[in-house]
This record gives sequence, C-alpha cells and structure tokens, in this order.
Amino acid sequence: MNSATPNRIQGQRLATKRELFALWRNERTEPEPFYSKLATRAVSEFRYPVAGKRILDLGSGPGYYSKALRAAGATVAAIDLGVADVEKALATGTPALLADAARLPFPDASFDGVFCSNMLEHVPAPFEVINEIERVLRPGGWGWISWTNWYSPWGGHDITPFHLLGPKLGTLIHTKLKGPPERNPVFAALWPTYIGRTISHVRSRPGLQLVSAEPRYYPSQRWVMKVPGLREVASWNCVLTIERHS
Repeated sequence: MNSATPNRIQGQRLATKRELFALWRNERTEPEPFYSKLATRAVSEFRYPVAGKRILDLGSGPGYYSKALRAAGATVAAIDLGVADVEKALATGTPALLADAARLPFPDASFDGVFCSNMLEHVPAPFEVINEIERVLRPGGWGWISWTNWYSPWGGHDITPFHLLGPKLGTLIHTKLKGPPERNPVFAALWPTYIGRTISHVRSRPGLQLVSAEPRYYPSQRWVMKVPGLREVASWNCVLTIERHS
C-alpha cells in the first residue's frame, strides 16, 4: 500500500500535466478551461494555507485564480488594468478594482498573501511591482510570483521563436515575415523579464526573503535555477516564493 501511494500520486500529476498541455493548445480560442484548470492545480499544490486568509490576486485577469482561492476559503481582493477582465471578475463575486500593480490602492501590511500569476512580463516596471508586494504584505506574509521569462520557449509570446534574437530584432523579423503580433506587442504589452535580475532584486529588498525559485511546470527540476544562463532558457515559466520578514 505504501509503495503504491507515491506511484498513484505521480500518475495523477502526470495525467494533470498532459491535460493541461492539451488545454493549452486551445488557449487562444478557449482560454477558460486551461486557466481554470491551471488555477485549481496551483491552489491545490500551494505550500501555504489560504483558508481564512486575506489574499491579493495581482493581475487577476477575469478572476480564474480568485475563484480558485475563494473556493479554498480565502478572502480575495483582485486588481487588473483591463476593464473587461475586472468586470468578469466582479461577475464571479470577487471584489475587483481597476488599478496599477506598481501603485496599489491598499495600505501597508494589508494582506496575508499576494498571488501574482503570469503578469510580471506584462508590466514595464516589474521591480516596482515587487516593491509594492513587499509593502502590502503583513509581517510573515507570503508572495507567489510567476511569469514567463524572456528566453524561455514561450518568452516572446506572439513573436516566438524570433524573441531568441532579442526583443527589437525578433520583433522586426517577425513583422517582416508574418506581420505585426496580434497580441502582446513587445514594449507595449510585453517586456523582457529575466530570472537572474528578478531574483537579485528580491534579494536586495530589506523586507523580503526568497524562499524558493523553481520552474512552474516541472518543479522537480528546480536545480536549473541555480545555473545562470541555463535557467533563462530551460524554464518555461519561473515561480518565486517570497516571505515578508516579521
């Protein structure tokens, strides 16, 4: 029995990953199934208890993660810069605001946790966002920050794989060959964001402690994060877990 349990858990995780990949292939036309499944999985595997906690969903989009966090017992506030996304989040019953993640409309030490999924690469000043996370976290609070790092396989979003040539040259070549990107144009809705620089910034903040850094979709290979250069290309999506000093 004991030997079968880890095998069963491993099999369930593999099945979930396969399902997520299948849903991701249709993400453009049917985003809801993929992001809802991803949100439920992220919250279920979370290292911190969320029931009874006040959590900020930073860059909430239409509220997939807010919904999953609320289902797990959290009190959630959500912010986003997209009017349509805020309206969708409100429609699910989540308190949502139209606000800038680099200038949060909340007092210091307002939240037990901050959940920030796939937003950091979509802001021009990601370090200012991290500073704001530090400010609004209560002592002992945590932050979960995930983003698609620039040199990952999907770092350029619509201009992939030309992003590997750099943001300017990659955009130029993509535009000449395929036309301008339909979504997330570089330096307008997508900015190069790097793992090494982001980790260094977190470590420079007086009130923050870096708890862990790992590839989001294959956390068992977290050793990759210890290798500069390799981590920038081998991680599809980076997750940093931070804590606010007491």
